[in-house]
Amino acid sequence: MLPAYPLPMSFVRKPRPYSSGLPSVGLPTAAAPVTREKVRPAPRLRRSGPRGGVTWAGAVSALAALGTVLILLVGVSGLWNSVARDWQFRSAAEGVVDAAR
Repeated sequence: MLPAYPLPMSFVRKPRPYSSGLPSVGLPTAAAPVTREKVRPAPRLRRSGPRGGVTWAGAVSALAALGTVLILLVGVSGLWNSVARDWQFRSAAEGVVDAAR
């Protein structure tokens, strides 16, 4: 059966066994505490404006431009095929007329 309230946690650091096999060194004395210097990271340079990568707006605009080029290419190709077919038809018709004379 579990207790209805959480048990208090112990914040005392418990010793842990070391497996290196070397003799343990005593704790540092109070007269010479170990201190570390705080290292501050270099300040970041902030740019005003878009970053170097491609933005969503730029990607959508590029896709829209690519789609427009594709539609124009298909349209021009269809128009060219229509004109070529008409030219072939007229050429064949002239050959039939010449053969009939």
